[in-house]
Amino acid sequence: MKIVIALALLAVGGFPTLSAFHANSRDDENSRGGSAVASQSTPSLNHVYIVLDQSTFDAIRDSRTLARLFGRADAGLPDYALPPPEADRIFFRGRRTYLELFAPNNRFEEPVGKVGLALGHDHAKDFEELATKWKDACGSRFRRTSIEYRRQQPPVPWYEAIQCDDTASGPHLAVWSMVYRPEFHEWQSGGIGSSSQRIARAEILAPRRADGQGRFDITGLSLKVSATTYPNLSRQLEQAGMVRDGDQFLGDGWMIKLEVDETPRFVEINFDTDASRVRGERLGNAVLTRASNRAARLTVRARGRPGQ
Repeated sequence: MKIVIALALLAVGGFPTLSAFHANSRDDENSRGGSAVASQSTPSLNHVYIVLDQSTFDAIRDSRTLARLFGRADAGLPDYALPPPEADRIFFRGRRTYLELFAPNNRFEEPVGKVGLALGHDHAKDFEELATKWKDACGSRFRRTSIEYRRQQPPVPWYEAIQCDDTASGPHLAVWSMVYRPEFHEWQSGGIGSSSQRIARAEILAPRRADGQGRFDITGLSLKVSATTYPNLSRQLEQAGMVRDGDQFLGDGWMIKLEVDETPRFVEINFDTDASRVRGERLGNAVLTRASNRAARLTVRARGRPGQ
């Protein structure tokens, strides 16, 4: 049975720039317009991160229901081990996308309610085309960062990331785009198939399916954003090649809906997964419920000052 899960929460707090987040990610895993050109591929989704309150984080980490829906959680590189009790973040790995969840007192000092959205590219050419467009549109507010995995010596080239500070450095939302480096797949696979220059998301995540993960993908997001963020983010999504239909932007296998609101917040995240059924379950300040035979909703309310 295909089940769609929705995750809704209120976004709160403040956050340092995303470029600092990427700089720190050299030692860790990320969780952080003009019309589309006809020849440009629509972008995929790489991953989403969300910062939760502690009780909700603990409950989701330990949920057997979510483990059945998504596959087991892990604590990240280098070995994707089970999260220890003191973990400040966990990952659920999908087939082509993944979900990263932070505890409130996390290594990046991300505030509760913060959401990160990473567009993904399976071809370097598409990424470079977008980098040119964002740089032209954002000027001095454009940034490009080359990320390395530095817990391995010598460091392993990991991915390239681009951002525009207008949508990457706010207190409630961080948006960027990324493409993997072929050296990362080569390192993960022990050098197997390195001649093929593999950088696709499905190829990076393929080993997770053989290890009890990879049972879902993120297929939709709904966000309420500020009146300032809305035009900037809309332009960037269109420049990335997403097809606009009113307030909805359609990508490759996923979509995002934007609404202007004086209290920006994360509204909903949809997952495509196979499972027999979903029963109601309380997860800290979240409740997982069935919306229909093909849908369930995980609702989260994070306390604190609303984000800007």
